[in-house]
Amino acid sequence: MKYNVQIYEDNQGMLMINVPDEIFLVIDLLSSDVQEDGSKLWLDLIDKVLSKQSSYEELTGNACTIEIKYDVTKIVNEYAEEGQKAYCLIETDELKQILLMWDDAVRNKYA
Repeated sequence: MKYNVQIYEDNQGMLMINVPDEIFLVIDLLSSDVQEDGSKLWLDLIDKVLSKQSSYEELTGNACTIEIKYDVTKIVNEYAEEGQKAYCLIETDELKQILLMWDDAVRNKYA
């Protein structure tokens, strides 16, 4: 994996994630949109693009929209304030790996 990603429990027992600044919106995606429900819906669309069944997919959740292309996915914070960066780019296969890591952490915590 290209990025240093750490998933941990905070003082209240909530799952949290640390990611490098260049992919900072992964935190919003996981904490606001994916949460403990798992990322199947997100992963299904990523897999559709990575398998070349589709060249582009888009999904909007509570806070973020992801625009999935084969090489790169754009994560957009729909509620970014003025002066705040509203999007980040991440390699699509890297986002898939992070989502799979998150699902494993959720499964381990709640199994």
